[in-house]
Amino acid sequence: MNFFEFPGIDVSALAVAVPDNKQINMDLDSIFPDGEVKKFCENTGIWERYTSVGMGITASDLCVAAANKIFDSLDVDRASIDGLIFISQTPDYSATPTSYVIQHRLQLENCGLVYDSNIGCTGFHFGIQMACANIMGGCNRVLVLVGDAEPERGWDRKISKDSLLFGDCGVAAIVERTKKDVPPIQMCLHAIGRDYKKILNPYGGARHSLINLYKERGTEGLEKLFVNGLIIEGADVFTFSITEAPKVAKAFLQHFGNHVERYDYVSIHQANQMIVSHVAKRLKIPQEKVLMSLNRYGNTRGGSVAVNICDLVSQNLILQSERQFFNLSFGTGLSVAALGMQMDMDRCLPVINVKDSFDDGIDNYTYF
Repeated sequence: MNFFEFPGIDVSALAVAVPDNKQINMDLDSIFPDGEVKKFCENTGIWERYTSVGMGITASDLCVAAANKIFDSLDVDRASIDGLIFISQTPDYSATPTSYVIQHRLQLENCGLVYDSNIGCTGFHFGIQMACANIMGGCNRVLVLVGDAEPERGWDRKISKDSLLFGDCGVAAIVERTKKDVPPIQMCLHAIGRDYKKILNPYGGARHSLINLYKERGTEGLEKLFVNGLIIEGADVFTFSITEAPKVAKAFLQHFGNHVERYDYVSIHQANQMIVSHVAKRLKIPQEKVLMSLNRYGNTRGGSVAVNICDLVSQNLILQSERQFFNLSFGTGLSVAALGMQMDMDRCLPVINVKDSFDDGIDNYTYF
C-alpha cells in the first residue's frame, strides 16, 4: 500500500463522453431464460447502458470527444498540453500505442510525454497519480484520458449475462500545476497481484494467442471468446470488493487524518448496486453523499468515478463552486485505489453523446 500527496496541483477540468446508443437491458430479455434479465437488473441496479455496439466507436473516439469538449468549452490552449496519458483495456491497436494516434487527432503538437496504460477499474485514480508524478518531474499540464468501449460486444446477438454489466465511456481530465490555493491531491494505491485470475481475459495476448485458440478449437473457440472472454469469479470478486475497498479507504483516511464528513460527495466505482451499498455501509457514509449513476450508465470500468461526477452536472444538481470528492475504485489486478481531490464544478462538464468514429483508412485487406 502506497500513499501520495501532491500539493500545488489541480484537476482543473473534467468531461465524459458516451456513445449515442442507449441499450435498455430488458430489451435483451428474449436472449436469456425467462425472468433472468429482470432478476439481473434488480440485483445489480443496472437497467440502462450506453454502448458502441454496431457503431464502431472505440474508447479513443470517446476520449477524444471528451477532450475536445474541454478545449472548446473551457478555452484551454492545446499548445499548453505537455503530457498525454491514455488508460484503457480496449486500445485501438496492439501496436502503435493509441495515445500517439490521439496526440495526432487532438493536434497536441507540443506534447512530448505520451503513453498508454492498460490498468482497469482503478484507471482514473492511477491516471491522476501518473499525471501528478509527471508534473512533479517537470510537466505543467497533463491530459489524462480513461475509457473503454467494445464495439463487438454482443456480436451476432451472442452475449453473456456478465456483459449486461458494462457500459462504454471516455473520460478526459486536465491535471496541472497551479498557484491557486487548492487542497493537495491525496491518494492511496494498493495491489493484490496474487489474485490476478479473479478478473481475467486470458486469450488474445502473447501467452495464449488467438492463433493457438483457433488451431485447437476452430471458429467455435473464437465465438466462445467473444461471448465469455472476460472471466469474473463473482463470489470472490464480491468478497474482495466489500473487504479490501473499505480497508484501503480507512487506511487512506487514517494516514491523512481525514474523515468522510470532510467530503461533499463520495464516488465509488460503479461495480454493481449491491457492492456500492455494502462498501458505503462499511465506511458509514451517509447515503446522501454516495453518488450512484450505474442505473443509467452501467459499470463503465476505469471511468466510472468520473462518470458519477459529470452526471451531477448533467442532472443540474451542481452548477458551480468547489466541491470535495472522495473517490474509491477497485477491480482487475486486483487493485484498490482511493483519491481525495477538489473539483471546481464550473469546469466539470455535462456528459455528452458521440455518434462518429475515427476513419483511419484501414480495412481488413489494407496490408495483406
